[in-house]
Amino acid sequence: MICSPVFHILLSSHKPSTQKLYSSKWKTFVCWAKQSYMDPVSALMHSILEFLTLFFKEGANSSANKVHLSEMSNFHIRFEGSSVASAKLCRAFLRGTLLLRLPFKDPTLPWDLNLVLQALMHSPFEPAAKCELTFLTWKNVCLVAFTSARKISEMKALSSKPPYLIFHKDRIMLQTNASFFMNVVLESNINQSINLPIFFPKFTNKCEYMLHLLDVHRQLHFYLHRTKEIRKTDQLFVSLADLKLGKPVAKVTLARWLTHCISFIHNTLGLSLPKPVKAHSTRSMQLLQSF
Repeated sequence: MICSPVFHILLSSHKPSTQKLYSSKWKTFVCWAKQSYMDPVSALMHSILEFLTLFFKEGANSSANKVHLSEMSNFHIRFEGSSVASAKLCRAFLRGTLLLRLPFKDPTLPWDLNLVLQALMHSPFEPAAKCELTFLTWKNVCLVAFTSARKISEMKALSSKPPYLIFHKDRIMLQTNASFFMNVVLESNINQSINLPIFFPKFTNKCEYMLHLLDVHRQLHFYLHRTKEIRKTDQLFVSLADLKLGKPVAKVTLARWLTHCISFIHNTLGLSLPKPVKAHSTRSMQLLQSF
């Protein structure tokens, strides 16, 4: 029997969100097994594959079934020395589900990055000192997302205070707070710095000036100054809602600001989007199109 302190440490090998996801998958299998009058810990291989087949028929892909098998491996007895996920039949089953339902990546660009950047140089996003705080916030969220190509969870964990935010002469350095950790925790990515260059601080022509309007260094200076009076947290991005004004913003809100800004720009210019904008698309778009 594993003692409680050891069990707690073992559970901590996964992030809370991962623990929640995996736990729900195991509970689903437990409920199904009990309805079939079998012990979920010692269920036979054909029963496990039958369970996975039911989910596959309902639309689950190979990745979803991998999560099921991974969580089963933590509780189920081993098959001839192998975990459930490593068993030969399970690996063959996953291969079959992959080939029967190949993932499709739509080559159509979901939105126009260059168009969005052009719009961010003009009203209602400029001048940064006088525009509505909502538009200034949207612009800062977009620029940080575009230039860093980081996940929304990482952006939420950015801080507005040194040493997690430092304005250098030639760049701006951002860093997630000490409590944040990546999905895959490695020493190399713990509190990893995000260094973003400055865009034409000493512009000499109109073209350089317009590009300077996309400078994250400049934009965050304005954003921090204009949110100083309402700020109630060290988190970089703060809520603008009346009941939560100045408080830490949630990941879902950051994602909504990002997608709303992109959609707003396209709609304002009378352009339709081929499909709904998703926050994570900014990472792929940053690689697909030149900044």
